[in-house]
Amino acid sequence: MLNTLVLLQVLGQTVPEGLVEAMSRGDAPAMSEYFHQSLEMSILEQDYESSKIQATRIMESFFKKNTPTGFSVSFEGTKEQSKYAIGTLSTTGGTFRVNLFFITKDGKRLIYYLSIEKESQYEINPGP
Repeated sequence: MLNTLVLLQVLGQTVPEGLVEAMSRGDAPAMSEYFHQSLEMSILEQDYESSKIQATRIMESFFKKNTPTGFSVSFEGTKEQSKYAIGTLSTTGGTFRVNLFFITKDGKRLIYYLSIEKESQYEINPGP
């Protein structure tokens, strides 16, 4: 029974555990295993249409400036044919909101859109 419950949790999970671990470590090459061949990115208000290789370089550059100390998923959902997740990336350079949109191709969940934005003080500590 417990094995079935764990399996259901894993199958229902939008963000693959390997991706969470890669983001927590700032491991762009490991992250790229979850990139679609072409993806759109918005990193700190800079927009990119990139290949998987270019996206890996963009993330390597981001992680050099902002060394991750942890990543957690705060929300997962489904919109039409895609799945999405919102997470928080904690780094030495501050806290960032991460938005991930996935498609499933050949049974594997792949990122086709990724955005990283500086988390505002309001989002961290909402006021009355």
